[in-house]
Amino acid sequence: EGITDKDLIEYHSTLIKKHYLGHMRFIGELYKCDLLSIKIILFCLPSLLKGDSEHPDEVDEEKVECFSKLMAVIGSSLEQQSEAMASVGKKDAADNLRSCWKTVEIMAGRRKEEGPKVSNRIKFMLQDLLEMKSKGWVTRRKEETAKTIAEIHKDIAKEERAAKRNSVSKGGKGKTSLRRGASSGDVRNLDKQQQEPQVDADGFVSIPKSAKNFNRSASMSAMSHSQTQKEGGYQKYSTRGSTVNLNGMTKSSSQSKFAVLNEKKPVRKTKSRGSGVPAIENSEATSPPETTKPKINYPTPDQCGEKAKNILQEFFVGGDLEDAVLSIHELIGVGDEGSVDRGAKVVEGAVLKVVEMKQEHVDKFLEVFLRCASEKKIEGDSFVMGLNDPLEFLSDIAIDAPLATPLLAGIIAELVKAEHILISFLLNSPEYFRTDGQAAAFAAKILARLGDDAAKSAGNIDVVDKLMTEEDRSKYSQAHDLIASEVTKQ
Repeated sequence: EGITDKDLIEYHSTLIKKHYLGHMRFIGELYKCDLLSIKIILFCLPSLLKGDSEHPDEVDEEKVECFSKLMAVIGSSLEQQSEAMASVGKKDAADNLRSCWKTVEIMAGRRKEEGPKVSNRIKFMLQDLLEMKSKGWVTRRKEETAKTIAEIHKDIAKEERAAKRNSVSKGGKGKTSLRRGASSGDVRNLDKQQQEPQVDADGFVSIPKSAKNFNRSASMSAMSHSQTQKEGGYQKYSTRGSTVNLNGMTKSSSQSKFAVLNEKKPVRKTKSRGSGVPAIENSEATSPPETTKPKINYPTPDQCGEKAKNILQEFFVGGDLEDAVLSIHELIGVGDEGSVDRGAKVVEGAVLKVVEMKQEHVDKFLEVFLRCASEKKIEGDSFVMGLNDPLEFLSDIAIDAPLATPLLAGIIAELVKAEHILISFLLNSPEYFRTDGQAAAFAAKILARLGDDAAKSAGNIDVVDKLMTEEDRSKYSQAHDLIASEVTKQ
């Protein structure tokens, strides 16, 4: 109030808009931390989509934008919680949420029904929200958020490793080849690059060929100089006009001036040791040319993690298994430089995605990744490295997704069962997980899923024993008791 300048009015309006959109995100985070109940959230959401009592067909677009921002934060958790409540007979939450989505679809033009009219900007915003919902609440772009000190140190270490790899790869590129416009001096000096004569197992001396890869643009003045070289055991003098051999043979220059370069070397017969059969030595015979594998520009490990999520999402909605496996294989490139790091990020991104979903999605994840592992398209080290972050943040993930712990235990149990990893890798898991993440109980859950033989294995019991904290030992006298308690819960 009291401001007449249009620019100032727009400036202050923008500030106010940022504030209330920030409030929506804050409210969403409160809900995700279980500080707000689903009942309160579902009471507020419909009011953001309704018009005034005097104009029911008109809605406040700023409120609709608040709805979009809030649902982008809590949509996944809200749907999971409403479905969980519906499965136990409490369908009010799911019905209210379904009603909200129906209104959104009408505003976005997805339903041919009468409803509130909105501007194209809000219409497209709601279409993006529906698209994100259909893709499992995966955003198009990775949102920049504040990082912890540990994450900052991790990023710095990655950059240092990448810089070191780049410096090593550049260090081997010092060798130069002939230029296209090579001068006559370059051509005359080619013979200086020859290697030393080699003596084979039979005692014969093998004289390497002279470098013959002349450039077409080499000056003809270089060819006018006489060359003397040994070939096939006799000397040969070449001039601009003709080629003369010491044995009297002369080759006319009526052919190309470069015919001397194409001249075949003679074959000489030698007598192999220990036999009367003459051996034919061909100085032209060389080993087959080495084929260099073309360099593939792979995405960065972080990009691989994001792409893996999209590949899984496509597979979840009816994709083909062969296509999914092939896409993962092309993304990692096992055997090429950096394949372990790329594979680790693929595993990490995929696991973090599915542990917040349902068991059916975990089953499909295992179908793809066990197939990749069995066909050697993902290395075992990639699984071990890729499981570090999911284990470290498991307790935080479980706040929003209570099934995350048993789902991750099931994933690791299947990988151990298929012998792609060993359960002992938990001994080298992140320190936070081993000290505050109930690592011993988690390992016992894995053994319970693997069956009695695994639960009674001395090596596996020893792993659980090493993971037990003082708090665990106050509850269970030995590792066997902890494992038995988890077996009974199955």
